[in-house]
Amino acid sequence: MNTQISESKLDFYHENGYVVIEGLLDEADLGLWREALHQATEQHMALNAHHNQNRDGYYKDVFIQCVNLWKTSEQIKQLIVAPRLGKLAAELAGVDGVRLYHDHALIKQPWANPTNWHIDNPMDPFYSRQSIMLWIALDDATLQNGCMYFLPGTHKSSHFEQFHGNLGEAKIDSLLSAYPEWAHIDPIPAEAKAGAGVFINGMVAHAAGPNMTNHPRRAMAMLFMPEGSVYNGQPAALPKELVAQLTVGDLLQDDLHLPLIYSQ
Repeated sequence: MNTQISESKLDFYHENGYVVIEGLLDEADLGLWREALHQATEQHMALNAHHNQNRDGYYKDVFIQCVNLWKTSEQIKQLIVAPRLGKLAAELAGVDGVRLYHDHALIKQPWANPTNWHIDNPMDPFYSRQSIMLWIALDDATLQNGCMYFLPGTHKSSHFEQFHGNLGEAKIDSLLSAYPEWAHIDPIPAEAKAGAGVFINGMVAHAAGPNMTNHPRRAMAMLFMPEGSVYNGQPAALPKELVAQLTVGDLLQDDLHLPLIYSQ
């Protein structure tokens, strides 16, 4: 695993709100992640027979999403709680430490719809311009099969309280109704070879194209919260038993549900 970050990559991330780290996983790592994802998603789908049925017709055909596989798969847990991944995320984000908010498998099936423009952190149970996601390509992510796109630099002017984008809408540019000043920004595709890691600031606008192939495009993502983040009142993907104990302003430091991955 390549967890070295160059100054140029660090600068690119801070300027644009994302960065692609090629070769984050080597071939041996990639095989382990693919096998772990296959087993964990098979188990998840078997236990959740009605998965995706609560989504509308458009959204359920955007991707298959399986959240918090680390809680049901020991293989996934050992891979994503690795301190070296957390250290890399913390270095890019410029924070002392990170906790895992949640993981999610994102699988664009053949002919899947595009993913609409959206911003992640306004949907989270904490607000932070240092929130960061690591998205690992387990297949080559290409223009043809639905690689991600970014509006570079938008992490500097996005807002927590504004409309953050509705993944369930068929209108891919609905986010721009809240940010008309972004309409002139040229979207940048982020193609990534299998094994690459894409680090994404939680406040940058991003989307993904449709999968115009007959093969799935698999990815595994980890959403990290800066150590010391506080609850903003939005339950989001937090477990109900944890939400029941929280009030606005409480530190999010529950090691059972939000494990500390790395701290200086």
